[in-house]
Amino acid sequence: MKIVFLYRKEKLFFNYSMTNTVKKRFILFFLVIFLPNSFVFSQIQMKRSTTDSAGLIAYVSANYSYNFILKNSDLYKESTNLMGVGANLSLKTKSNWTIETGFNYYFAGKVKGTDSMFAMITNAAGLIMDGNGTAANIEVDTRGWSLRLEGGKIFPISKKMQNAGIHAKLGVGVLQRNVFIKNPDNLVACLTEEYKKGYDRLTLGVSLYQYIGYTHLSNIKYSCFYGGIEFYEIFSKRQRDYDFNLMGKDNRKFFDVLIGLKFGWIVPLYKKEYIDTYYFR
Repeated sequence: MKIVFLYRKEKLFFNYSMTNTVKKRFILFFLVIFLPNSFVFSQIQMKRSTTDSAGLIAYVSANYSYNFILKNSDLYKESTNLMGVGANLSLKTKSNWTIETGFNYYFAGKVKGTDSMFAMITNAAGLIMDGNGTAANIEVDTRGWSLRLEGGKIFPISKKMQNAGIHAKLGVGVLQRNVFIKNPDNLVACLTEEYKKGYDRLTLGVSLYQYIGYTHLSNIKYSCFYGGIEFYEIFSKRQRDYDFNLMGKDNRKFFDVLIGLKFGWIVPLYKKEYIDTYYFR
């Protein structure tokens, strides 16, 4: 390498030239020093982990359930198992306690004992005749609804998912059930809306509620869900003043136990923050 110093007007200028060998060494030095550092930096950026911290979350959920009626229940003598759909409005605290209000609608229970239920309006051939003198197509099924207040807690099973885990709940509410009677065009005079009340077995009472399952709340909004087993113990009585089959009021008290498999989809209403954790090596 050749260096020449030139002095002009109190300024120092450097004029230099490099041989090809020096240029190659300089390029090699640049690659050795700077490229590994840039590679390490890119590796550090990739070591990113999102930790789901416990926080205050409000959410709504829609659910489906299939409910088994225990054999020792009074309802077991009157209906088969029930399907249900419903919704919950929920609030989860930072300490993972939950408070919820829930509503469910039940349907599709096949009614037992329909022959005796309509014995007063059935002819000798076992048919119910409509106003046109033809056999009426009367359809019946068990329907109902429940309204509950629930409290519980989520127990996380992973440190990275503080809002997901085993969810245990207790609750109390009311549950109503009845026989839904479909009388097309009200052609059967004995089964108009007013007369149906004498056959529909309307029953209302207090229910105790328990639930155990898994709840998944995450930073991916549309991947939040829950599923588990629920239990109802229902203490109820008839609500109609007159039962046509008894020729008077039914004063019996009923005790029913339902066990349901429930699955739901959650939509968070409150967007919480997540902690970004970077790992270096």
